[in-house]
Amino acid sequence: MTKGIALVGTDGHVPGVALMDTAEAMRQVGNNTGNLLFQYAMYSLIGDRRYLLGRELGWRGDRVRALCRAVVLPSANFLREGFDMSGVTGFLEKVDLPFVMVGLGAQAPDYRTRDFDFHPSVLRLIDLIRERAPLVGVRGAFTAEVLADRGVTNVLVTGCPSNFINPAPDLGARVAAKRARTRAAGLRGFITHGDEPWPRDPVKQQIEKRLVAWTHAGAGMMSQQSVPVFMEYIRHANGAAPADIPENREPALARALMPPGATVEEFRVFVAAKLRSYFSVHQWMEDSARYDFSVGMRLHGNMVAWQAGTPALWVHHDSRTRELAEAMALPTLPVARFLEECHSIEDAFARAEFDPAAYDARRRELAGRLLKIFESIGMTPTGYLADLPGAESTPAPMSRPGAIAPSGP
Repeated sequence: MTKGIALVGTDGHVPGVALMDTAEAMRQVGNNTGNLLFQYAMYSLIGDRRYLLGRELGWRGDRVRALCRAVVLPSANFLREGFDMSGVTGFLEKVDLPFVMVGLGAQAPDYRTRDFDFHPSVLRLIDLIRERAPLVGVRGAFTAEVLADRGVTNVLVTGCPSNFINPAPDLGARVAAKRARTRAAGLRGFITHGDEPWPRDPVKQQIEKRLVAWTHAGAGMMSQQSVPVFMEYIRHANGAAPADIPENREPALARALMPPGATVEEFRVFVAAKLRSYFSVHQWMEDSARYDFSVGMRLHGNMVAWQAGTPALWVHHDSRTRELAEAMALPTLPVARFLEECHSIEDAFARAEFDPAAYDARRRELAGRLLKIFESIGMTPTGYLADLPGAESTPAPMSRPGAIAPSGP
């Protein structure tokens, strides 16, 4: 029997979340529901038998080796200061299998940053990439340079795997067609994406308040992905998810987010009527497809809409979203320009112009690189990747020293 693939993460949804405590729900998504999106993308693109670690298969090294030939880690901004990867690196050392990462990113204030005070576990992860990863897919050129500074060159820029959820080869053209229809008919409904209610950066706070004001006043809906204490408040009316909400939290959230003069009661109505959180990629995409436009600082919130065919504008404030948007040829604005130029939702929509042909061409290019990562561990592609030239060929066995080739039937 051919061994399968061990996949870190989820299949894009949290079973039973409606009857689950908020702390457990957030634990399952790594405290950010946006993680569901790129995890779902990788789960959907792998045609081999997949074993979800922690759900279908435990973390015992011997058991994983018995069933799997390699490990796949859908990744985010793991290369950042203050982030502890000990659990992941400990597992990779214990399981002793080849692995690949896709979507790995470095987090920094800007592209000029080169000095990082990484946790020892992140430094160990970099060592393991050199030792056991035939190839790694990174978010963009900045992350590739950060790794190259540390002697890691077995990387390919692939953007985020969530870019390949929609199987349509002309996705850019479809998004552009919807944007043209909206431009002709007028903007009727839109989605914004909440970042955090109490950001340290005052510029981010201005953007957050502006997005809330647009949503509050117009035909908008806001999605919230993270910040556990905020998610507890959003879900506190769910009897299955009780949480002791401190008395001062509600007024503090109202002051941080709502327009001047808004009352706590108006904030309650806003949360009940216009604020949403999603623990299922399918439902998130279904809802996003109903709107004309998506905007915010959250990469994956916008990407949900984009993959559902809805135009979007990414607002970037550091290296994370900027390099992803640039690598994938997505419409983006830096925070300063957004504040200066976008005083209404219509202003933001007008600045979401992009070249659909360039986007589709870049998407094919990035998908081809992702296909090479699949081939590096003999993994079968499906979905969008399966239709690329060369995808129908038999994946080459891994040839680097110590790698384990796919076993025969």
